[in-house]
Amino acid sequence: MHFFNEELYTDYNQNLLIESVIAKKKSKYQKIEIFNSKKFGKVLALDKVIQITENDHHGYSEMLTHVPIISHGNVKKVLIIGGGDGAIAHELLKYSSIKKIILCEIDEEVIKLSKKYLYNINFGSLDNKKINIVINDAAKFVSKKEYKNYFDLIIVDRPDPIGPGKKLFQKIFYKNIKNITNKNGIAVFQNGVPFFQKSELKKTSKNLKNIFLFSGVYLTVVPSYAGGYISLTWASNKTNMKKIIKNNINVPDTKYYSQHIHNSSFKLPKWIEKIIK
Repeated sequence: MHFFNEELYTDYNQNLLIESVIAKKKSKYQKIEIFNSKKFGKVLALDKVIQITENDHHGYSEMLTHVPIISHGNVKKVLIIGGGDGAIAHELLKYSSIKKIILCEIDEEVIKLSKKYLYNINFGSLDNKKINIVINDAAKFVSKKEYKNYFDLIIVDRPDPIGPGKKLFQKIFYKNIKNITNKNGIAVFQNGVPFFQKSELKKTSKNLKNIFLFSGVYLTVVPSYAGGYISLTWASNKTNMKKIIKNNINVPDTKYYSQHIHNSSFKLPKWIEKIIK
């Protein structure tokens, strides 16, 4: 038997039994692995850290997408930062009202391998004509003046703050996000597992409070992200995402997201409230 041993934390790890190895590649930026797991289906890992799995990603990709879209109410132009597996792109394509989607991914090899092997995660979204893929460092892309006040929604599907992902947690990054978000726009960010990554959530929350008028945290659960709740942070200068959605909404073909989950995801345990205060 052969196991994948995740190397995210120094004092804790999880092991997944590998049924078969699908792909292994060392790109310019990171080590990319795709393998089959009995519990999780196909798994994508970068630098020995699980990024997404076929069977449990819905709590992540659906919550990063549908919560801000429903809260905003009129999203037309979207930027995905990261998201090379195509799961977020697939969720966005469920909305015919969205007119422009840019996906900025630093590692082209992630895109290529995801297109080839992760169809049951992205369903061909990365080949959809509506998705404009830009291979670039997101920290540089968000500093472009041509996109000032441009996007209705920015989804930061970032990795953990290791390797090339470190720059996506710096204060200047959040300031640039604000500059390219329009006056009604919303930005949402992956922010890790608070039980293990307390300082990451604390620093992000502080930066967002200092830069945006409204900001906060909402929660989801993804079994392959060990440690309980996943924190998703949000920020806007116009929209308070914590407002209860009272009108009946209908998002087609979701496995995790619902109106009830939308509203309840902003209810935080006391220990997480303490972190962000």
